[in-house]
Amino acid sequence: MKPNKKNLKPYGITALIALVIAVAVARGQGLTWPQAAPLMCRYLSDGFFVSGLLITGLGGLVWVSTTGFFDIFSYGFKSLLVLFSPLRKPHEHEKFYEYKLAKDAKRGKPLYFLLIVGLACLVSSVLCLILYYNLPA
Repeated sequence: MKPNKKNLKPYGITALIALVIAVAVARGQGLTWPQAAPLMCRYLSDGFFVSGLLITGLGGLVWVSTTGFFDIFSYGFKSLLVLFSPLRKPHEHEKFYEYKLAKDAKRGKPLYFLLIVGLACLVSSVLCLILYYNLPA
C-alpha cells in the first residue's frame, strides 16, 4: 500500500495534538526558551511522557474495541434493558452469537495510528531523558 495524504492525515493530526500536549505539560513544568539544555530535555521528557501515555492508552482502548473484546459488555447491558423493559419480551431478544455476528459485520478495520504516535512520544520521552542525564550542566 502506497502512502498518500489520506493515509497520513490521521498520523499528522494525532502527532500535532501530541506535540501540543507535550509542550503544554513542559511549559507547566517550567520550560522556557533561554534555558540550559539539560533542563529543557527534562521538561520535554515529562511532556512527551504524559502525551505518549494518554495517546497510547486511548489507542490501546480503540484497538481492543475493534477486536470485539467489549461486545459481551454491550450485549449484557442491552440484555438488562430488555429484561427490565415492559415493551420487549426476553424470549424475543437475540442470542449472543447472533449479536456478535451482527457486530462483526459492522466493525471496521483496526486503527493503529494512535498507538504508533503514542509509542513514538514515549520513545521521544526516553531519548530526552537520556539526553538529560548525559548532557553537561
